[in-house]
Amino acid sequence: MSPQAPTLSPLALQGRAQTQLALGVLLVLSLAPTVADWVRGDFQGAGGRIVGAVLTALVLWQVYRGATWALYLTVVLSVLGGLGLMLLSGLNGFKVQTLILFAVGAGFAVSGLALYSQQAIRAFLEGQRGHR
Repeated sequence: MSPQAPTLSPLALQGRAQTQLALGVLLVLSLAPTVADWVRGDFQGAGGRIVGAVLTALVLWQVYRGATWALYLTVVLSVLGGLGLMLLSGLNGFKVQTLILFAVGAGFAVSGLALYSQQAIRAFLEGQRGHR
């Protein structure tokens, strides 16, 4: 007899897409500098960057599965890192790079806050936690 697929509430089903979006944004923003360096041909420290990328993906996967520790770790790091990047971008003067750094910082902060504050995401993660 095969196990039945878990049934989620309509709010949790809506939260699945929002959770995937928030986690996807965090993953893309965290991997973008590494990919940009590799496209330019800079492979210095590639081993450490690969380990960091794998650890990031594993923690985000744990968030998707509903692990509370991973959720809180992700929220804290993304919000603090995003706010720090937004503040430090102002030290660069007013250039295009400043706006890009500010936007990336805002992306981190907003995605991290969405994981914690969006009701649909919380419902989905609670459902995931209940089915583990």
